[in-house]
Amino acid sequence: MSRWTMSYFAVALACLLSGLTLMGFGFGFPSADEGAPDTLVIVHLIAIGWLGLLFLGALLQFAPVLAAASPRLPWIAAPALVALSFGLLLLLLGFLSLGGRLEFDILVLPIGGILLLIGFGVHVLSIAATLMARKQHDPPGFLVLLGLLALAVTAGLGLAFSCLLAGVVIPDWAGDLLAHGLPAHAFSGLVGWMTLTAIGVSYRLFSMFMLAPEESRFGRWLGVAAFIGLMSLWAGSMTAWVLPEFRDVAFWPASASFALSIVCYLADLVAMFLARRRKALELNTSAGLASVLHLPTGLVLIFLSQTVATSAPLLETGVYCLAMGWLSGLGLAQVYKIVPFLTWLEAYGPVMGRSAVPRVQDLVREPKARMHFALYHVAVIAGGLCLLLGLDFWFRLAAWAQFATVAGLGLEIIRARRLSYAPERLRLPSGAVRPHLVTANPN
Repeated sequence: MSRWTMSYFAVALACLLSGLTLMGFGFGFPSADEGAPDTLVIVHLIAIGWLGLLFLGALLQFAPVLAAASPRLPWIAAPALVALSFGLLLLLLGFLSLGGRLEFDILVLPIGGILLLIGFGVHVLSIAATLMARKQHDPPGFLVLLGLLALAVTAGLGLAFSCLLAGVVIPDWAGDLLAHGLPAHAFSGLVGWMTLTAIGVSYRLFSMFMLAPEESRFGRWLGVAAFIGLMSLWAGSMTAWVLPEFRDVAFWPASASFALSIVCYLADLVAMFLARRRKALELNTSAGLASVLHLPTGLVLIFLSQTVATSAPLLETGVYCLAMGWLSGLGLAQVYKIVPFLTWLEAYGPVMGRSAVPRVQDLVREPKARMHFALYHVAVIAGGLCLLLGLDFWFRLAAWAQFATVAGLGLEIIRARRLSYAPERLRLPSGAVRPHLVTANPN
């Protein structure tokens, strides 16, 4: 067990609740422009603070499982979390200063970017080294490696942009870098790092929790298509930088490749669902499958935003569907399972076989959490519709509804961690360990 997975999850959930609070108060888009400093605060609080730390915390635990090997450089987890947390804080302070809300030296932007690059960089090295320990890479491991490559590109471009915004370096080609590099930065993070990593990890989790065959019929095609899509995206950005007249040269091959990869993923999920041996699905699986429905919706909206002339915020709504519906919904569903499972191992592993212990299911109350998940997805759908229709007030109400459901799920996760639902007579048999809230005993 990783000692720091729970710490990553705790900071991540705090960032998600903070982001939803700001959205509920009308901070950032749609009350402000999509490129305004306030919007950048929301975007990076969700993308780095919530999704980034969530994924890294999960990979601390899951990468050794994918590789069937011990983790490489496990000691970097704690200092990397400190670097990422302070880097994000400085980045947000820089954006708030750009918007005139605070008066910090704007140099906090590149300093924050450096800390984030260091934090993400050591994780890329650690996780990639762990995965590379396996001689043959199955589709989930390959997709996570692709995601790590996209993370490195995203963090590198982010540091470059923070230096430009702070005025540290303003070369003659700065305008071209912002024009052509920002889309690559955004979609490398959203589609390359987060979506491909989520697909890779969910392959194994869905097959595990549905008791379905692990082999993938279309996994290799998915990996090839995703690789071509990423390469097309980056090549197109570089080409547009040098030859602006070929700005859209990579749009169609990248779109077709990503579309093929998503079709392969969905086809494999359907095959897993039909071949599953567990007919009654656990809540984390059903909630995770519900999140998958937001994936094609978000990608279609993003595609339409680039091909249809309309004033509707299709791009922003598509990004919202991917971030809050697909990635956040899947993340919350899996955290709801991962935390009780790791807590059960930590608390009762020392007495397993020597004393009666609760089941993993005894650490949670699924009926209560099921209501939270259902309301969360309803709120996300409502928020997306409000964005499309320009209903700012109702969008804020949808954000508050999401806040309430996430807070409710957070309380359920804390109760699982504190063994609150475990039967009293089995809660702490002699020799069992009462877990700490945000750290774990690796032994």
